[in-house]
Amino acid sequence: MEKQDERSPPDKLDIKVKLLYAISSFGSYTVFAVFLTSVIIYYREILLLPSIFILYAFSIYAILNALNGVFFGWISDRTKTKKGRRIPYLKFLAPFLAFSFVIVWMSPTKEEIGVFGVFLWMLISMIIFDIFYNTTNLAYMSLGQELSMDNEERANIQAINMYFGIISTLISLIIPIYILENLGQNDFIYFTIILAIIQFTTMLITAFTIKERLEFSQVQVALGFIESFKQTIKNKSFLIVVFANFWIIFLQALLFGNMFFFIFYVYAQYNSSTILILIAFFILSGIFIGTYYTLKLNAKKGLKPAMSASLIFTGIGLILIGILPDVFALCGFFLFGFGLFGIVGLVNTAYGAVADEDEVKNGTRREAAIFGIDAFLTKPAQSIAGIFIAFILIVFRYQEPIDGVQQLQSGFTILGFRLAMGVIPGIIMLLCALIFRMYPLHGKYLEEIQSKMYQMHEEKSEKYEALKRENKL
Repeated sequence: MEKQDERSPPDKLDIKVKLLYAISSFGSYTVFAVFLTSVIIYYREILLLPSIFILYAFSIYAILNALNGVFFGWISDRTKTKKGRRIPYLKFLAPFLAFSFVIVWMSPTKEEIGVFGVFLWMLISMIIFDIFYNTTNLAYMSLGQELSMDNEERANIQAINMYFGIISTLISLIIPIYILENLGQNDFIYFTIILAIIQFTTMLITAFTIKERLEFSQVQVALGFIESFKQTIKNKSFLIVVFANFWIIFLQALLFGNMFFFIFYVYAQYNSSTILILIAFFILSGIFIGTYYTLKLNAKKGLKPAMSASLIFTGIGLILIGILPDVFALCGFFLFGFGLFGIVGLVNTAYGAVADEDEVKNGTRREAAIFGIDAFLTKPAQSIAGIFIAFILIVFRYQEPIDGVQQLQSGFTILGFRLAMGVIPGIIMLLCALIFRMYPLHGKYLEEIQSKMYQMHEEKSEKYEALKRENKL
């Protein structure tokens, strides 16, 4: 693997550039995380929208959510402006993303516009928010991969993003529920306005301080929509990363959806707040130590070994969560956290390497199209996770609360929670580690790809400078 002194100057990024880029992820991911964790409970418990209408809204939203990523990714790759093809989306759509996020929570009541009116408000506002979030997020993720062509630098950027992501996740899990339970709807809306201002501000900080490499937007010839899709889905490297990412997204949705049952029933004899604190402690401890280890392994051995090791650590940790008795199972959360940065952060880095290989094959960089098609293929994982949780509840005879009172669960039901929370997803992660061994972008082949890519970049840069001298740009 290439060393620090072998990188071309544009690929060496100082910490200031990394922080200025990463700051946008804090604002945008926080609003998205709050949207994911709060929109259902807000419309069901605050606006009293019947569950069947929420199901209809999310069914339509899920379809459009998967499709628009493919389209907007392709559009971003074809954009050609004097400021580039990524930065303009961050600059000009930041206020629209902020406004659309606030609008989600501004629905009138059933008494004012009726049940169907609230349903339409929920559906339309979610779709509008998703359009602006997808467009800006695809541009943002693509920009991160184009800032540096060195996988070590890309991984370092993702590490900073992940630490911002931890803060965003804690905000989305704790503050909205507290406000809704203790302060009320109006205070929750004020909270979302504050988040929207933070998202708007942080995105503009990135947009006005980070400069993208204009040769990619000015001198390349973009592929057509069908050709772009075809070239992506037949790429072996892409398909292997998609396979792993599909199950990583499944795992994330599964853990969020099953955590309540695991804490309240597997550890019914303990204080739930204490168990939650212990889980958070073990996961965060694992993340901080595991991130350092993974970055070192990525720098020394490369992305493939680092990603594979992370999948193995995560898988073993989950299995321990499922099989160890009593509080000893909590130790599995440390190993889970140890591998978490690798399976979450290095995925984007792996797609960056896929874009490098794709550029060599097709002559043009298409990160946004690759990320968009990835979203199209992996979005169903969230729905499958929900179906899986419902399946576990039915098969293992979960006893629903009666008049709000939790019922004592049988040992058979507890077994189901342990399987769903630990053993089954753990085995899936180990399978992903086995599949990822076939990821070809490693060793001599990766060196050949990068050598050809750097040569292409020099040619594009020279052509771009020639066009500038001729005043054609």
